[in-house]
Amino acid sequence: MTESLDRLFSNIEADKLPTMPHVLLVLLDAAHTEIISFDHLSEVITKDAVLTNRIITAASAAYFAGQGKELNFERTLVLLGLDTIKTISITASVQQFFSRFDTKNTQQLKCFWRDSLTCALSAKAIARLTGFVFSDEAYIAGLMHNVGELIFAQNFPEEYGEICEKAESLEEILSMETESFGANRFEAGAWLISGWEIETFISDAVIYQNEPLEQVQDAHHLVKIIYLANCLCRFNGDIDDAALTVAQRLFDLDSELILDMVKAVRQEVSKSASSMGIQIIDQHTGDERKSEIDEQDEEKQIELAGRVRTIALMDGVRQTLARTSGEAAVLKATQKGLKILFSVSNSCFFLIDPAANKLSGKPVNESDHRVGEIQIPADSSNSVLTRCLIEKRPVSTFDESESILPSVIDRQVIKLIGNDGILCLPLIVDKCDIGVLVIGYDVDASQRFEQQRLLLAMFSNEVAYRILNEQRLVREESEKCEDLRKYYHSRAKEVVHEANNPLSIIKNYVHILGSKLEDDDQVQADLTIIKEELNRAGNILLRLPGIADNQTTEAGADLVNVNCLISDLLKVFRSSLFATRSVEATSDFDEEMEAIVCNRNALKQIISNLLKNAAEAATDTGRVTVSTQALVNHNGKQYVEIVVADNGPGIPAEIQEKLFTQVETTKGREHSGLGLSIVKNLVDGLSGAISCRSNLKTGTRFEILIPRILE
Repeated sequence: MTESLDRLFSNIEADKLPTMPHVLLVLLDAAHTEIISFDHLSEVITKDAVLTNRIITAASAAYFAGQGKELNFERTLVLLGLDTIKTISITASVQQFFSRFDTKNTQQLKCFWRDSLTCALSAKAIARLTGFVFSDEAYIAGLMHNVGELIFAQNFPEEYGEICEKAESLEEILSMETESFGANRFEAGAWLISGWEIETFISDAVIYQNEPLEQVQDAHHLVKIIYLANCLCRFNGDIDDAALTVAQRLFDLDSELILDMVKAVRQEVSKSASSMGIQIIDQHTGDERKSEIDEQDEEKQIELAGRVRTIALMDGVRQTLARTSGEAAVLKATQKGLKILFSVSNSCFFLIDPAANKLSGKPVNESDHRVGEIQIPADSSNSVLTRCLIEKRPVSTFDESESILPSVIDRQVIKLIGNDGILCLPLIVDKCDIGVLVIGYDVDASQRFEQQRLLLAMFSNEVAYRILNEQRLVREESEKCEDLRKYYHSRAKEVVHEANNPLSIIKNYVHILGSKLEDDDQVQADLTIIKEELNRAGNILLRLPGIADNQTTEAGADLVNVNCLISDLLKVFRSSLFATRSVEATSDFDEEMEAIVCNRNALKQIISNLLKNAAEAATDTGRVTVSTQALVNHNGKQYVEIVVADNGPGIPAEIQEKLFTQVETTKGREHSGLGLSIVKNLVDGLSGAISCRSNLKTGTRFEILIPRILE
């Protein structure tokens, strides 16, 4: 960049380029509706070069990194977020309100808008015809092709005005621009685009669009597209032969095809202008019609001024709501805002209860406590409150166009609110239904509310956002508390589990010690006390919050390696009870056995009782065998099998008949006869099954089936 260009661009305020009030009004409406569509926002913004420049500049290179070569505008909007887009639209509106562009300049601004959109649509159509895959880049390059003109008109209004009056052709304008400013409009536009810091040929396409045709024939595809698009939008009547020649030499496009394309583009531009209320004066417009258009443009300026005032009022309300904390505080602040902005004395709120799918009244003060008694099914179309939410629009009981009269519940709300009627405003954020804001008013205030409809919509949108934000905070806090509760509960379970392991081992050794000293009554009494204290310690652990209940409701919460559990128990018994009775213990484990979900302590108790019984029943050459089977199909269900067998004398027939009930044992007074009864109850608790085979020749064999539940 030369020194003269440095000086030129250092004096340019590129961020204050004007936008037509017509476009800004449509954008403000699109950005402040109950349900905001990024598709619609993109459609509005990309029809205007200045707004497009603001959005891409705000996004900067960081948002385009990793997206590949194509500039995807709709994705850019999503990445920026709705709040940023609203801020940009509001800033542009405020700047336009204080801009030098008054109604005298509006016609020039409208012509710039039409030519920019025409070039953009032409560029996109040419890109598709010629196979240029980055059609969004072509469109934006066309939209920005002449933005330098607007830069000069805004920053150097007097000098630029003289140039337009004196120059008779584009070549003269470009020459005089260079002489006056040190650069022409295309160089200024390329400078603006270079500030986007995006790797693209858009700036090249802008700066080279007035080169001789021979100079661009071998240029990049995008440069040639904008060159032709510029030729196609640079005329007032029918397309000239020079533009058709460019189309033929650059892309070998047929004249008829180009003429059809130009016709379609013009129709689309006219449609867009009509949708925004843009009427452009041309050489065929009569004086009377010119005056009408000027008046309409003046009305648009006045309407924009009203929107700016509304935005200023809303900013104060927004700050008040932002300083509140908690849903109740937001509702109170909302009622104060209604009184300040709209002189509304009576209002109430009905918020969605997702669990019950109802609109529930939310009292704010003691005076409206009866509102809290009202609940309305959210999917009912009988009430104006629910209809307002379902149809996502304000609904008034004074609206004569409403085909349904106020229902009984509506009349009850009107009576509670203390006015002749109500206006219901939907509270919706990002397609999320929050509830309904109900405003009480009398018939003589209808016209005033109609005039304030936009401000009411903006107000209700802001309220909905704040309520949703508070609800999210409550949910997040609740989730944090629940996560913390689960964490501490999990830790408590781990502590109990870890403490129970040594307690169980101690109990086993106390039992073994009792067996060794069974003839010493004093020792047995002392051991009884130790057992009681061990049980008491276990009960204290169970009193931890949630642990006792968990013993029954989540009995199968442990992942148990059955083979390892039995091996550990056999080690204990081999060094204690089996050793004192000279019992040999062997095992035959199924090595394919997977860990199962089961109550570890219950299973340990079952095996311990059976091993103890087997040891006590063994003869001098006693032998106990424990085996496992990884998969047993019983009645169509999958189980794992555990077998505890001994070579003892077997169980008498009369005992087998009542094997799993409390019996008078033959082992002596120190045995309670509850062992197998407990085993049966524990197996039942695990949804398993137990069976016994016993005779004098082979001894006794207990077979246990435990549900095969894998993690």
